[in-house]
Amino acid sequence: MRYFLLSLLLLLASPVTAQQNSHHCATVPEAAARLLCYDKAYPPSPEVLEAATARARADFGLSTPRDPLRNAGQAGGEEAPERIESRVIKVDYGRGGQRNFTLENGQVWMQTEARSSGHVRVDERVEVRIGIMGGYQLITSAGVALRVRRAR
Repeated sequence: MRYFLLSLLLLLASPVTAQQNSHHCATVPEAAARLLCYDKAYPPSPEVLEAATARARADFGLSTPRDPLRNAGQAGGEEAPERIESRVIKVDYGRGGQRNFTLENGQVWMQTEARSSGHVRVDERVEVRIGIMGGYQLITSAGVALRVRRAR
């Protein structure tokens, strides 16, 4: 009988204990706000922030949806970069004069317009940035802007 009462008492007390041990951030209904709360309570390490920055740069230009949850300590440019800089390691000429630019960081960008202005050379430093209406522009060292989209 003693064990039965002790077991019953433990069963009744466990939900109350679980609620008391829960972190106050667990009660925040929005996922992004809840993550912000936890990040303030337990700040991410510099390695985690660096990995998130590297992932954002690697995903730059891809049409996959971005993860809406960001770490609280990240600066705005690290969350979703406005631009990247890299060196051209290969220029391929496709059908209809279309050019593909392979960058040092492994990204491949395809020219989306038929005009051929803006000579792009191997070993040239270029910038790819978000253009008007969500498109992307590859800016050459001479300042010529070419409309591009991320191929890989």
